[in-house]
Amino acid sequence: MYIGIDIGGTHTRVASGAQGKIQQRLDFPTKEFKQGIQDIKEAVQKVSSEKIERVVIGLPGPIETKTGKLLEPPNLVGWDRVNVADTFSKILNAQVVVEHDVSVAALGESLYGAGAGKNPVLYITVSTGIGMGLVVDGKIYKGVYNPEAGEQILSKAGPTCSCGQESDLESLSAGSSLKRLTGKDPKDLVGSKAWTDAMDWLGIGITNSILHYSPEIVVIGGGLSEAGDRFFDPVRKSVKKHLKILPQVPIVPAALAPNSGLIGAITLAETSN
Repeated sequence: MYIGIDIGGTHTRVASGAQGKIQQRLDFPTKEFKQGIQDIKEAVQKVSSEKIERVVIGLPGPIETKTGKLLEPPNLVGWDRVNVADTFSKILNAQVVVEHDVSVAALGESLYGAGAGKNPVLYITVSTGIGMGLVVDGKIYKGVYNPEAGEQILSKAGPTCSCGQESDLESLSAGSSLKRLTGKDPKDLVGSKAWTDAMDWLGIGITNSILHYSPEIVVIGGGLSEAGDRFFDPVRKSVKKHLKILPQVPIVPAALAPNSGLIGAITLAETSN
């Protein structure tokens, strides 16, 4: 049996499954480290009916690739510099692999979702924050740390991101930034000038990533993308305006949402050595 775990800043999801399918799933609030690992242990026991072969945990970055340690994760209390794989391997009595959450979602979409049959696949999540994952030849792209395209700098001066960087993509397009700049829930801003401006900046950021990685397709998930055409139309318009030297790239919604990360984690658990 294979287990996928997706640990976010507010919610944690645990699922069992195989071959792109989820068998059982649990969703519960994310808590500080000590209580959180106990909640996850209990959830894994509930969704696993047989011996666990391998577990993959998707975590928000920054993650040090060689060690699997998180570096000051902004929304996870007590997780900084923790050896997550070693900790969970002991409490679950199974092999545990740690991976960047958006990269795991990218893997799920590239094999079973909107990116199936495409290579490379660039996956972007646009929600409270902005994250990116890249899959090349069926494998997750890894650097010394996971990609952090949401922190790419788009201007010399402007709003400040929660990370402290001025005028990065998150500070101009993420849901948290829209709320901070306008005082309104992003869902109430759909179609407004503030929304259109944010989608234009997002299109510029996506254009940069297309220029860097030359993907065959761009898949987008996350809460803001749930606005449908009112999200994708202005984003595609922006990319069309700014992408000059390369042909246009298809920009499509995630097909596995909201389970892209869990399916990707289960898939990685199946295929890891």
